[in-house]
Amino acid sequence: MFSIVLVCLENFQDYILANIAQLFKLGHIRIYVLTSRHLMGEFEALSDIVELVSVESLSDPFGFNEKSTLNREFRGGFWHLASARLFVLHSFMASRPDIRNVIHIENDVMLYYNCDDTLSESLLNERQVYIPFDTFERNIASIMYIPDAATLGKVLGCYDFGKNDMYNFSEIRVKTDLINTLPIFVGKDGDNLERAFVTNGFDKFGGFIFDAAAIGQYVGGVDPRNIYGDTRGFVNETCVIKYNEEGEIVWRSHAGFKKPFIKLRGSDVEIPIFNLHIHSKALTLYC
Repeated sequence: MFSIVLVCLENFQDYILANIAQLFKLGHIRIYVLTSRHLMGEFEALSDIVELVSVESLSDPFGFNEKSTLNREFRGGFWHLASARLFVLHSFMASRPDIRNVIHIENDVMLYYNCDDTLSESLLNERQVYIPFDTFERNIASIMYIPDAATLGKVLGCYDFGKNDMYNFSEIRVKTDLINTLPIFVGKDGDNLERAFVTNGFDKFGGFIFDAAAIGQYVGGVDPRNIYGDTRGFVNETCVIKYNEEGEIVWRSHAGFKKPFIKLRGSDVEIPIFNLHIHSKALTLYC
């Protein structure tokens, strides 16, 4: 069984509540929220379905907070906290030997499938961290699989405290054999090396694709703090896959859920999308 772990540090993000409600509705029963002590009251309405853990109760064996040189001024420490969550997550897992096979999602990432029902055969008891990449050099830690604290600890032991979380795992992947890919699209004959890399694992995961950032941006738009107004249809300039060129995003109703698919251009084939990274933060519109 998977444990679902979210991290909310220092600044409360109210959309996390819609995220948790969706997780519970999907049937997840092991949901943990690691959060700052002063924010715990914000989760009172969901206290029956999540286990809250105060980050102040966790150690910092890597000394990340002291060693990090990431920007702590921008948006309440956004860049620093994006990396800090990984070290908090490791400390939590190390303190709880029963916490293994973790699915970690960012607070604006919506799942559409129960992990125990769909991912167990693909991931349980793996010995690598799985994460989506949208280029050779850039990962997006929107959704991660972490087998155990020891594996994550080895990964973080190679972490560059001066680089943000999007540009660390590509280098660690090259240095170690500890990181693998969650596919962001289906591969095909004739793909170049980079496209083959970001789509690697499609067959392993039963035909699901995982959203790093670009699908959620295309469906729901970008963070309004970056670009104001209706930005639905935004095409991520960095991602190797241009989803607007690959097909149409469609929604299907199943078992009480709206679920996204991409209908491939020139085909009747619809590929299920496991998660959406809702940059607009309007999660309630997509559940």
